[in-house]
Amino acid sequence: MTCARAYNRFISIAILAYAIRIKADEKAANVAGALHSPAKTSYISEKTIGYTGGYSVERVGFIGVGMMGGAIAARMIENGVPVLAYDNNPGTLKAVASSGVTPAASVKEVADNVEIIFACLPDAGICRSVALDPGGIADGDRVTIYIETSTMGGEAVIEIAEGLAKRGITLLDSPIVGGVPALEAGTLGVLASGPAKAFEQAKYALETFAGRLFHLGEQAGMGQAGKVVNNSVAYAALLATCEAVAVGMKAGLSMQTAVDIINQGSGANFFSQIVVPNFILQGKFEGTGAVEIGVKDVKLFLAEAARLGIDPPVANAVSALQKAVVESGPPGRDTMTYFHYFSDLAGLPRQG
Repeated sequence: MTCARAYNRFISIAILAYAIRIKADEKAANVAGALHSPAKTSYISEKTIGYTGGYSVERVGFIGVGMMGGAIAARMIENGVPVLAYDNNPGTLKAVASSGVTPAASVKEVADNVEIIFACLPDAGICRSVALDPGGIADGDRVTIYIETSTMGGEAVIEIAEGLAKRGITLLDSPIVGGVPALEAGTLGVLASGPAKAFEQAKYALETFAGRLFHLGEQAGMGQAGKVVNNSVAYAALLATCEAVAVGMKAGLSMQTAVDIINQGSGANFFSQIVVPNFILQGKFEGTGAVEIGVKDVKLFLAEAARLGIDPPVANAVSALQKAVVESGPPGRDTMTYFHYFSDLAGLPRQG
């Protein structure tokens, strides 16, 4: 039950880029509009570690402590919040225990012993199972707030919210934008939606790892809408950057020079500014999640657009290209190998 390790951890769109570039200008954030009208978006951009809004937060739970979930849980420990965690991969659970996380034997054990539980999971099916199946979150004796940081789409998160509400458990739909690099840099975005009281109660735990915390409104699904918007732009930028760099290299530019040119001009994006320098230029083509996760992420955007009666041509093109990339090599390879696809098309030797 590993965390959704999609490349969505390594990317950001306007929401996160906006947060990074105007971090010093809090007034601008305060007047920004909500994703869904008439709900009002609340931006919490200044960390208040230790603030609990009048609530006592002793220990939190965490389900799914893979690449992203494990990093978040470790950051919570660093900031003084004890964590009781479960993952169905014993090796993953053992690895995160080295950061101070207490391992649990089951989802039920976590839900029986803590009030606030986080989850970071790979897809909607697993999210539903963990939350609603027998022995899951809904059967917990103590849990009252369940915070889903996974990317699963609006339909699934609303179903989970309604199912948990029948058991007196409040869901906060809280997907993340920025990935592990953003977490390490202190700029990770959290797009929370759900009842304000639960949001305030969980804020201290959220702020232990969120560089920018958004409360988008009271309804589950608003966080997912924000996240899939992010994913669509991010994957378009990723593909365009890989393609452009490969063409530049074919023309005689070094990879470093091609990337520097993009970052100097209007083509700069999170992938070109953060991911390429720290991964591809270092010869690192692993550690960012499987290419298949990105396919899922863009399909969730397409599903949301279809629900709204929109047929988005750019996202459709991105999705088709992602499918071609996945089919061009072995399954489960890292997202950074997108660059191999474009370098192969250009007839260049593979990097890394």
